[in-house]
Amino acid sequence: MRKKAKIFSPDMIKTQICQAVTRDIQDFASAKNPTDGSTMMLHDRMVLELDKKYTSVSRDPDLRTFAIMKFLITNDHMAAFCEADLDLPAKLPSVPQTRYTTRRNVFLRARAIIGQVLSPFTEDEWFHCCKHGTGSSIGVSFSDTSIEAKSSFPITITSRASTIMDRYLDYNSQLKSALIYHNESTPFGDRYQYVTGSRATTVSKSSKIDRMIAVEPTGNMFLQQGLMALMYRRLKENGLDLETLPTKHRERARIASITSHEATIDWSSASDCVSIDLLRWLLPPMWFECCDMVRSPFIEVDGEWVKLNMFSTMGNAVTFPLETLVFWSLAHAVLLEKDGTLDCFPEWEDLGRCSVFGDDCIVPTSMAADFIEVLQSVGFMPNLEKSFFGDEQFRESCGGDYLRGYDVRPFSLKAPTSDRKSALGPWLNIIGNRIISKYISCFGTRNYMYAGQSFLCTLFDLYERNDLLIRVVPDHFPDDAGLKIAFDLERFVFYYRMRLAPIARSQHGLYSFTFHSFNYWEEEKKFEDLHYINWLRNPVITEAVSDTLRAIKRIESKPRRGTRKGSPNWLRVTASRQIHDEEFDPFRDTRKRGGYIVAKGRTVHWTVPHLSKVLALKKHNGFDLS
Repeated sequence: MRKKAKIFSPDMIKTQICQAVTRDIQDFASAKNPTDGSTMMLHDRMVLELDKKYTSVSRDPDLRTFAIMKFLITNDHMAAFCEADLDLPAKLPSVPQTRYTTRRNVFLRARAIIGQVLSPFTEDEWFHCCKHGTGSSIGVSFSDTSIEAKSSFPITITSRASTIMDRYLDYNSQLKSALIYHNESTPFGDRYQYVTGSRATTVSKSSKIDRMIAVEPTGNMFLQQGLMALMYRRLKENGLDLETLPTKHRERARIASITSHEATIDWSSASDCVSIDLLRWLLPPMWFECCDMVRSPFIEVDGEWVKLNMFSTMGNAVTFPLETLVFWSLAHAVLLEKDGTLDCFPEWEDLGRCSVFGDDCIVPTSMAADFIEVLQSVGFMPNLEKSFFGDEQFRESCGGDYLRGYDVRPFSLKAPTSDRKSALGPWLNIIGNRIISKYISCFGTRNYMYAGQSFLCTLFDLYERNDLLIRVVPDHFPDDAGLKIAFDLERFVFYYRMRLAPIARSQHGLYSFTFHSFNYWEEEKKFEDLHYINWLRNPVITEAVSDTLRAIKRIESKPRRGTRKGSPNWLRVTASRQIHDEEFDPFRDTRKRGGYIVAKGRTVHWTVPHLSKVLALKKHNGFDLS
């Protein structure tokens, strides 16, 4: 009989943490009476927004209802822009015309910018980028999103996207052969299960509402991933590296909070407000046709099919890069129009004047009002509560909130990965590291510990009552690995009751310690044709891989008994699983879920104080060391 896992109550711990933090901030504010606006703002937000993003394990079903209702309202809103007159010319001149309105010239410039960014386009380049995503899809549950599951017949797909998939299989004959070999019990003619569109579901967002996303058909998602990767490549070539932009946006927002020269603009349901007609006009014809053919025109909401009046929803892989591209091109088009130049594409050194990451836009303050007006005319809805383009010295972008250059973003308490006892320690580590960091910002490096006695007492009491060792780790480790308090460990040990995990230091200065590490549960290693083809797209040759490939070559030259008759030589590798070394991992598949384990670490880049004198002084002063 399987032993029942130990669990804890996240909601109860959340309540204790929130009460302790509230007491600390209120007591400190009343005692010190801070007059600095940044400090007062951070204090207020720490109390009001501490549990804003916390979602209980027993989730309120109304959160899902609110998310669905918001999506349907937005979809009805976009219906007015499906047949809207965009004031766009039927024939396209090469440069803006003086006889055109300002708004018409803005869209002409935006079209020229997008055409310059996305061109050229070839189907071969698109097909080379196609791949399966990591999430679930229609017909493939979250519990098993392996390549085998997504390649098993019938593959869900919309009828229009199936014509593209057929062309892809003609392009990638190896994958086509692998699919036939993998689904030998199912005729190739039954490879598709035609579906009407996507399916609506929700995920946690905040304590007030869930986030609505769409689960796309498997075949559509495969093709959408290729278009997404191709757009990312084009945007990066033009200065928008979506991997590094969040960090750059936070720094620009910090500077803008001092100078007020740039505005940070946010939008409500931006991904759901991209008009079909707008994209039809802005995108090059080939790009629009491909994006349109792989999108889901309908979405299933609680058993009923709803026609999408928007181009796509979150869940479609092309939504985010398309949204970024539309905002970015229109921002530069407005800027060029205000400058009065006839050029349709900005100079290379001017490409950084406007920056966009999804719906987070940073533009010069002088053009913010015009930019918002243009976007509203095609269906976008500005989130005025999170948009700052006036003289106020507050800016917010990509998770960075700044008032006159001072970081005033509060800590948001989020639920743990699970309620198993093994996840409690890492969750407390995250809470401790991030609140201590905010306490230092609130109270200063000398006062944070005295001011935060209520929270710190509560935190260390939770460790003790749950029989958890406090694992101290270097600062470069993740927040869930352990507490990063080595910088002031003497004071922590002196003032609080703590049971520390041992840290050993060798005579050569090498520190050995333990930490929490999140490991994904792994499925059985597989050496299937599908994994082999997937690896060939981006091969990484290691010593173990080289040995395996040499073994494969021997098998290809001399087929073994039991190999399927008539199959290509490269498929015969499936008959040779026993030759693979345990360290060979290019074809390993993993599940999404996982769990925490205690791992061992070593480093020389660390300074940990000797605590013997601190403990002796603590004992001498009568502190309880038990």
